[in-house]
Amino acid sequence: MPCRFDARVCLEEYNRNDTRNRFGRGTEIRRPNYEQKKQTEMIADHIYGKYDVFKRFKPLALGIDQDLIAALPQYDSALIARVLANHCRRPRYLKALARGGKRFDLNNRFKGEVTPEEQAIAQNHPFVQQALQQQSAQAAAEAAGSSAAE
Repeated sequence: MPCRFDARVCLEEYNRNDTRNRFGRGTEIRRPNYEQKKQTEMIADHIYGKYDVFKRFKPLALGIDQDLIAALPQYDSALIARVLANHCRRPRYLKALARGGKRFDLNNRFKGEVTPEEQAIAQNHPFVQQALQQQSAQAAAEAAGSSAAE
């Protein structure tokens, strides 16, 4: 699963979890059970503890999913992909993508750049829009506070 924030990734994950038959009827979307959720949390703790690029929420290199699976063979690849998808949906990661710049691999080395298209997609995400509105409101409040003090 590529570490790109776009609608295709979300749609692919939805389709993988969708158990409807070809007529549009069927069972509910499968949700991870309690054990899978615990394993996912454990893998996430391990990844965030081991790789600085995850702790700092830097834009990840394309294809980092395969690097993670190769680096962590003791874990199920589907759970690693879920951890990676969760990471790429976090507001802090989306803000880093919206800023653009370099992408980084697991060893925190430069490996590609965020394209303007990816940057635009991240900037239009509701989490990023909300954060930008909060920042502008804070800046306006500080400006009003400093002008009132004079």
